Amino acid sequence: MKFRSFFLAALCLWPLSALGDGPVLDVVTSEYPPYEYLSNGEVVGEDTRIIRQVLSAMGYRANIRVLPWARAETLVKSGQADMLYSLTFSAARDKHYHFTAPISVAQDVFFKRKARDLDWQTLDDLNGLNFGLSAAYSYAPEFMDWLFDGNARITRISNEKPELTGLRMVGLDRIDLFICEKLVCEFLLDQTRSEFQELADVEQMPGKVGPQRSFRAGFSRKLSNGGELRDQFNAALAESRITDSN
Repeated sequence: MKFRSFFLAALCLWPLSALGDGPVLDVVTSEYPPYEYLSNGEVVGEDTRIIRQVLSAMGYRANIRVLPWARAETLVKSGQADMLYSLTFSAARDKHYHFTAPISVAQDVFFKRKARDLDWQTLDDLNGLNFGLSAAYSYAPEFMDWLFDGNARITRISNEKPELTGLRMVGLDRIDLFICEKLVCEFLLDQTRSEFQELADVEQMPGKVGPQRSFRAGFSRKLSNGGELRDQFNAALAESRITDSN
């Protein structure tokens, strides 16, 4: 095969072999609109746009696949895929990923039924309620510490669309509150209210849960050049933001 020697040499330099006219990075994610999601078979969303733009500036093409979150994480942790996005930083995750600079920001909020007379200033105002959580999402540590101190009941949602499921469970009065990234659940309510009647009864509560955090991408620590790729990504991301601001 005429490309055999080229591929063997490329494996020493790139996480994936070259296809066509440039190196390809195997990138995985899960549906998390409006940041990344499938539309007419194409992976789109604001974080997806940034990932493609920055990797292109680095000289790579992104082969982006949408998978269940647990599967996506397994592939990157094991080195079977090169990059994962979008995820928040944690010390536990840092053992597996070279984290990039922030791509976008995340703010968690609560959603409840409109008919529920709930108000809160501190988390202790919500003692004893049943909270819905996405099993795949990393929430603010102070919120999780409060939950695991036994202050509330927890319903973990682990299907492929936990945010939508959580909102529907609120509307159906199966849980008291669902904690969700603000833009994600606002997007889902806007896009799916006509499909699921119970979502007409769901609203966002005032107040923020924890500080604003950053969504990032992570290169696998199994890659021999993962740290170098992260550094190149950060430089290209910074340059793209300077260009966009001019």
